[in-house]
Amino acid sequence: IPRSNLAVPGPRLATPMFGRTLAAPLGVAAGPHTQLAQNIVASWLAGARFIELKTVQILDEIEVSRPCIDAHDEGYNCEWSQELKLEQSADEYIKAWVLIHALAHRMGLKDPGTHFAMSVGYDLKGIQSKKIDTFIEGLKDASKTRIFRECKKTLLALFPGESAFIRTISPRICTSVTLSTLHGCPPDEIERIASYLI
Repeated sequence: IPRSNLAVPGPRLATPMFGRTLAAPLGVAAGPHTQLAQNIVASWLAGARFIELKTVQILDEIEVSRPCIDAHDEGYNCEWSQELKLEQSADEYIKAWVLIHALAHRMGLKDPGTHFAMSVGYDLKGIQSKKIDTFIEGLKDASKTRIFRECKKTLLALFPGESAFIRTISPRICTSVTLSTLHGCPPDEIERIASYLI
């Protein structure tokens, strides 16, 4: 991204959200573009501060059309699952979180002013599964994950004089969740899922 396209929101756009400061009410919605760390970081560099992560679900190995967005002359979504396995998705989101904190620090920002919202679907049974629960808990507190420790270790190797800052990177990646259901999901199912997530 050319330096001229980097965007740092001014202080008048900042607002408190979910216990953090959101530097700007601008961001990207869940989609294929928010499943890889480099894409999330690129959106942040361009000014996005509210990042809705690509929706995940229990069925993370189904065969669907690739790529999942077809845009020959008009765009449409031709799939209903993430393209990565749950563990891979979590790794990408954690890497992006750590990278954004490191970039903000290197740019002289007091805080990255960023909010990551995880997105889960598509039914209560899947959301209650051990796989999804592990994913959710890992993004609520990444301190026990292998990838969070590896990212901080890599930063320390690259910037040995920044150990005090590196220790301050919060392992609390997500403090909110977006619910994504299939078309026609009954209202009582949505209510049960919302109650469970709360």
